[in-house]
Amino acid sequence: MLSRYRAAYQPPGALAFSMAGLVARFPIAIYPIGLVLIVSARTHAYGFAGVVSGVYVLGGALGSPLAGWLVDRYGQGRMLRQFALIHLAVTAVFAVLLLARAPLPTLLAPAVVMGASLVNVGALIRARWSYVWAGADRQRATAYSIESVLDEVVFVVGPLAATLLATHAPAIAPLSLAIVLVLGGSFWLAGQRATEPATKPIHDRHEFAMRRRGMPLITLAMVFMGAVFGSAEVVMVAFCGQHGQRASAGWVVACFAVGSATAGIGYGARHWQSSLLRRFTIAAGAFGLLPLLYLLAGTPAELAGLTFVIGLGIAPTLIGGFGLVDAIVPAAFLTEGLTWIGTGLSVGYGSGAALVGGIADQHGAHAAFGVPIVSALLMAGCAFALAAQLRTGRPDRRPTAAVA
Repeated sequence: MLSRYRAAYQPPGALAFSMAGLVARFPIAIYPIGLVLIVSARTHAYGFAGVVSGVYVLGGALGSPLAGWLVDRYGQGRMLRQFALIHLAVTAVFAVLLLARAPLPTLLAPAVVMGASLVNVGALIRARWSYVWAGADRQRATAYSIESVLDEVVFVVGPLAATLLATHAPAIAPLSLAIVLVLGGSFWLAGQRATEPATKPIHDRHEFAMRRRGMPLITLAMVFMGAVFGSAEVVMVAFCGQHGQRASAGWVVACFAVGSATAGIGYGARHWQSSLLRRFTIAAGAFGLLPLLYLLAGTPAELAGLTFVIGLGIAPTLIGGFGLVDAIVPAAFLTEGLTWIGTGLSVGYGSGAALVGGIADQHGAHAAFGVPIVSALLMAGCAFALAAQLRTGRPDRRPTAAVA
């Protein structure tokens, strides 16, 4: 197992850009739960806190495709620095409004821009892996598995750090940590030019990743998957709070990522014989059913254990989704294509988080678990529809990797 992962890092500079991406990705996990905890501490309710977290993530959904489009045309180094500085400025505005106890609606506009200016670094790192392992499908697949595991490391440590800081430090502490990580990781990655994919001329200015066969359904599946994450995270925070264990929320949310990382390590270490599309469909079907386990939760400890099991379905589904995008979208706009997965997740996350907070306040956390359950089933339905579409017509790039 370890030899396969070590081999993926053979290209010069691979370890450096992967670690820079890891640093820059931590705020993705810090902001959503951090915003819920910070705002709910002021309002003593989860409804508006979920809305703030939701509009932040929706801002990311708006900004990610634009950032990906710009990166494909002007390069990672140039765009990373500019987006990082914009993010610094708008987060400072949000912090000032929070500390000044400005009217709550004033927090929404900077929250949207915070999300829009946070570059989807995971897509940039996967684009680098595709560049350094061009033509080597097996090594690229292992590299994608590595990044999925690192994503889960982020979603284990990030919520814990956000919870500890939000409950034991000044309100702006989670925001301060996130800013340091954004600036440090972005500028570190921007300086690594040797592994940066070269920009390529786009002959058809009307050509976009979303126009490729299968991309709309992949993105819609990710919307519903993101709704599972966003709604479940808010409900887990509310569940722990309603059971008098608010400080345990970070541990419970982190179990999502621990389960996913466990599955991702095993997935990446195995050489699969079945097609990528088949693996994606099976993983999505399993993930669609697993959230039904939430109905069994009675205590925060039980919720943590069930969340770990549910998390086992995440990494295989996401690895398959990224692989399908890599098979469908040409290299000239691969970064944009990969960002659509993040965009779908963000749209779903924001919608789920905004919807479920009010339900948890009015009807209790247990009833609110219906939102992630329904979202997961819809995600599985999209995956099955995608499989049917791709099997009735070849995707545009490397069809055997996706369908055969």
